[in-house]
Amino acid sequence: MTLGLARNLSSPIPFLLLVTLLVISNIPLVQSFTTSLSFATPQKHSYFQNLAMSVSDDTTSVQSRMESHVKEVLFIECGFGNDQHGQTGTKAAVRACRNAIEFNSIPSVNKLVPGGYDALKLFVILAIPPKYQEIDLDQVAKVFPYGDVKFEIQDGGMVAPSGIAIEALGDTNQDMVVVCASVTVGY
Repeated sequence: MTLGLARNLSSPIPFLLLVTLLVISNIPLVQSFTTSLSFATPQKHSYFQNLAMSVSDDTTSVQSRMESHVKEVLFIECGFGNDQHGQTGTKAAVRACRNAIEFNSIPSVNKLVPGGYDALKLFVILAIPPKYQEIDLDQVAKVFPYGDVKFEIQDGGMVAPSGIAIEALGDTNQDMVVVCASVTVGY
């Protein structure tokens, strides 16, 4: 049985899932944000932004912050994205969020959520390498077509070598930026 488990863990998919779960559940590394941005669209987006770079205290868990925004959870989706060239956390975060939601269709939201799409709430946790946490949350928010979105940024993700730096693609080094996303959807 141990041999079978070792063989299964050598496959990249279980390994990536395990790494994603470990990174996302790393609560002591949570960094909270407290700024709000407004948009011209009818959607409401509020953000916890990493302005002070202070680690949150242990009295407020990620779970309680999520529950203060999303009272009734319908589902949670996870995804990851990377930027192989250009070293931008924003591009990797957009790809992680898109990866989390891109294969889902919930046509019954109007029946499940009192108030329908207008009352939908999303709590998005992004695990981003500290070196690349300066991201454009406006761009990341555009991934979500509707709902009141709140973000929480955590230390996490990964920086791996891409093997080459191509100046024409915006590379300043060989870093490949990987971001993990957890998207909680509810009302």
